[in-house]
Amino acid sequence: MTTPTYRSDFPQDCRTHPIDGMTLVFHRPSGATHFLDSPLPEMLALLAAAPMDAARLTAELCATLGLPEDDEARAVVEARLADLVAIGLVQPG
Repeated sequence: MTTPTYRSDFPQDCRTHPIDGMTLVFHRPSGATHFLDSPLPEMLALLAAAPMDAARLTAELCATLGLPEDDEARAVVEARLADLVAIGLVQPG
């Protein structure tokens, strides 16, 4: 079984603006606007730099945020990836 890889067109297809500790993201292709809280903007930035699977994204995100890489972190990343795919900011493949 192949592990899915994820990618993002963030930030080139998005317009962003920080607001009260969150990030407002307007996604030009869909015309949708989203308010994102950490770690979603950080995840998008990492996926824009290089497509990666959930395990690698967890490792990179934990290193970026200075958090321990454990099962809880992996579960959060997998859940947030599903959210980002559902709203069209991340694409599998």
